[in-house]
Order: sequence, then C-alpha cells, then structure tokens
Amino acid sequence: MNRMNRGMAAVAAICLTALVAACGGGGGAAGQPLPPVNSAPNSQGAAVPLRGVVTYDSVPNIGGALAYAETVRKPVRGAVVEALDAASRIVATTRTDVAGAYVVDVPANNSVSLRVRAQLSHEGPSASWEVSVRDNTRSDAIYALEVTDIPIGSAPVTRDVHAPSGWDGTRYASARVAAPFAMLDTIHDAQAKMLSVVPDAKFVPLRVFWSQHNLPADGNPALGQIGSTHFQRSGPNGPAIYMLGKEDLDTDEYDTSVIAHEWAHYYQANFSRNDSPGGSHSMAESLDARLAFSEGWANAWAGIALDRSDYTDSLGTQQARGLRIDLAAGASSNPGWHREASIQSVLWTLNSRVGFRPIHDAFTGDLKTGPALTSIHSFAAAFGRVAPAHGSQLAELLARERISAALNDPFGEQETNDGGLPGNPGALPLYRPASVGGTTSVCVSNRRGTGNKLGTHAFLRFTVTSARNHTLHVSGPAAADPDLVVYGGRQLSVARSVGSTETLALRLAAGEHVLALNDFNNSSAATCFAVSIV
Repeated sequence: MNRMNRGMAAVAAICLTALVAACGGGGGAAGQPLPPVNSAPNSQGAAVPLRGVVTYDSVPNIGGALAYAETVRKPVRGAVVEALDAASRIVATTRTDVAGAYVVDVPANNSVSLRVRAQLSHEGPSASWEVSVRDNTRSDAIYALEVTDIPIGSAPVTRDVHAPSGWDGTRYASARVAAPFAMLDTIHDAQAKMLSVVPDAKFVPLRVFWSQHNLPADGNPALGQIGSTHFQRSGPNGPAIYMLGKEDLDTDEYDTSVIAHEWAHYYQANFSRNDSPGGSHSMAESLDARLAFSEGWANAWAGIALDRSDYTDSLGTQQARGLRIDLAAGASSNPGWHREASIQSVLWTLNSRVGFRPIHDAFTGDLKTGPALTSIHSFAAAFGRVAPAHGSQLAELLARERISAALNDPFGEQETNDGGLPGNPGALPLYRPASVGGTTSVCVSNRRGTGNKLGTHAFLRFTVTSARNHTLHVSGPAAADPDLVVYGGRQLSVARSVGSTETLALRLAAGEHVLALNDFNNSSAATCFAVSIV
C-alpha cells in the first residue's frame, strides 16, 4: 500500500457562513509559539465565557467503500481554538478537550469570531507535539473552521460549531469542511496510542498536506500532483504526510487505515529507524526485506492504533470501491520475511497478545541502533532482547509465516525460506560477508520485479577494526548502473552517480557495517558486481 512539512503565514479558512471564502488572516511568523491556553482577553474591560462543542462529520469506511449514509458526528479533539475581535486580533486561545468542548474568556459587550484550526498543539514539561493539516495547493496554508460575528453581551455564551462533509447524497456539493478534522482526529488516535506507553513522548512537528485537488499523478504538489498518499521523512517541510483528495478518483481523508499507515512511517523515522528503499508495491509481490517490514508494520499499526482487525481503503466513483484486508490472516501464498502480509500478521497478532509496550521497546532499542538493516529478523532479535518472557509467542507467529523463529539472529543467518528465489543470485543468504582490503563478487536479479522487489538488492557485511578513511569501489557490466548505500547502525553515505562503476570515500568508525547495493537499471536476471573495500 504505497499510500506509499510557521506559526501561520496564512490560514485556509473554511467558513460555515461562506464555505470557500477566506475568513481571516494569519497568526504570526514562522516557528512562533501559539498564545497560552485560555489566554486573557486583549481588553481592559470585563470578560465573559464563550463555550461550546466542536464536531465534524465522520464518514465510515465499511469493507473498503465510504458509507455516507452512516455518517456520524464526532468531536474535534485537541484542536487549537482562537477567539478574534473585529480587527481580527486574537483575544483568547484554548484547545478542545476529548469531548470537543472548548471555553475561552472574551471581552463583554462586543462581537467576536471563533476560529478552529486543523492543528494539534501541546508543549508540556514532558510530552509535546505539533500537527497541522495544510493545503498544498494554497501556499501550504493551515485549514481552519471559522464562525464570524458572534454577539457577546454580559452573560455567558454557548456556540457549538460543526464541520460538515459537504456530501449531498451523490457528490461533494459544497466545501469539504470536515476533511482536515477527520485526518487530524486519526492522528490524535495514533498519538494517544503511543502516549499510552510513553507518556513523555516528544513528537517531531508533523505537517499533513491535503487538498480536494490532490490526485495520483507525479508532478508539482502545488497543483495537487502528489503521486500517491505517502510519508516524506525529510525535505523543506520536515516530516510530512501527503494525502490524496480527488473526488471520484481517490480520496483518503476518511480512510483512517491509510492515515494511520502513513503515521506509522513517521513513527519509524522519528522514534526508531526505517531503512526501506520505498517505492511502489503490492500485497501480491515478494519485496526487499526492508520494504516488506516497513509496509507490513505500517499496516499492522493501523489496526493497533485504531483498535481494529482490518485495513480498508476507498477509491473510485463516489468512493464506492476499495479494498479490505484481514490483518491477522497473513500471506495466502508464498509467505515469509519478504511479504508485507506476513509481517502485518505477525506484528498485529503479537500486539493483540502482548500489547504495544514491548513492541515499542524493540523498535526503539536494538532495531534502531544495531548494525543489521531494519527487517523482521532485526525486529525479532530486538524483541527477544527486551521481552524474553514473550519470545515464544513471537517465535510461534514467525514460524506460522515461514520466517525463521530465531530471536538472536538480526541478520537472518538462520533463515531457510528463499521466497521462491533460489540459486545465485538468490534471496539467501540475506547478507554476504566482505572484508576490508579484499574484493567480493555479488549479484542482483530482476526475476521478481524491479526497483525494490526480492533480489534487487544485495547486502554485504564487513567489519572495520579502527576508525579511518575508506574507499568503496563497485564495478559491473556496461549495461548496469550500480548504486550503493553504506550503513553503520544508520545510513552513513549514498553513492548514486550514472555509469557502470561507483566509488565512495568516507570515514568509518570501528565496528560492523553494511553495504546495500542495487542496479538502478535492473538490467538482467543476474547482474554481478565486484566490490572492493580499501
């Protein structure tokens, strides 16, 4: 499922009174903190409480299709709420609670506007987070729901606010006001699940980019051409999730599984480690071990965070088609470490038996810092170290999916399942030994597909006895274009120039390292390279 980053320089306001009109200005320069929670009014006069409940239309995904007839109102939880005076100055700020309720003190005998940002923000002595939903087709402005001209007298005022879906029974006939808040609410669930085991978690700021114009076409994100729903671990916007929104093609704002899936990649990138090469993939394919683990984990996390046993995704005309995956089922054929269905089954079922805490401890332990690349094997070894009492349960689940049940084998040396790719080049061994001062022959294959499929990458292990400068040189046939990445507990350096040779000079610390090698051209069923390390 390749569904697979400023205070506000602008606010994409979606009003209840004028749905697509701009309803207000921004709130400050980039990076500035929000005003204190429930801040005092900008007035010397008396203040009165303005309170209410903020809700949004939630459209469930049932069996893969959006069920608009089953739409329910849900609370907007944890969102930033601002009260503004007639000059659009912020006079009070708060956040909604878990029931969507808010209360702010505003100047009496006046008129105010209420703005609910599609933004979660918290800076506490322990935990902190900053999440915003933005329009990548409108200068990355934050979405907001605004109600204008609320009369305030001398008595408390109640004003409930609702974000409608815009669906009229056959199409989106008006602005999709609820969409940003629906995505924000799923991320609220994901954060809450992690906070349940790590209450002092410090979340790296996350931006979610969504627009009704976002479609599955590669090009300019400012025009909605985002390729697919995906997580971007780095870039000018920092960590970011881009979400599809094109009606009658593919919309993801109500596909909670998809949103949680992408948040799982954010979790890996910022709390653990993810060595996946990324790229397109499907449930039917045999994949690079790193990709299978990353995508299987993300599918499993969607079930873990949302407390559900299936994964759903809608698409097509009226969002009436889609898919549903049983997270417990595993791979229907050719199971193993190379199949995301096998990985999701192992991790989802493991959580149902032992809870998320030991899984999180494994992700943030040896899986993050060890020399082996991220895979189900390195996860199993990390889990065996932090949760030995639950080791037998993991071993049972691994064996069921024809994955080595060894819990002390991060490099998969005891793995016997070749995934249907025997011989040389084949899938086993997962890593091949290399030595400093020597030359090693290693081959890759496009027999199971190109780019990121099983056999397209080869992995070499080598040990550096003392910290010094090294040169790695790779040469292959004329039709090939080798790319290489060097790891030492994390990605250290990348070489991706054009041509049949590749050279990388870098300083390596003492210890074990891994070289990941592939042929960018995917030139044949057996493309062999000579790798020297000096």
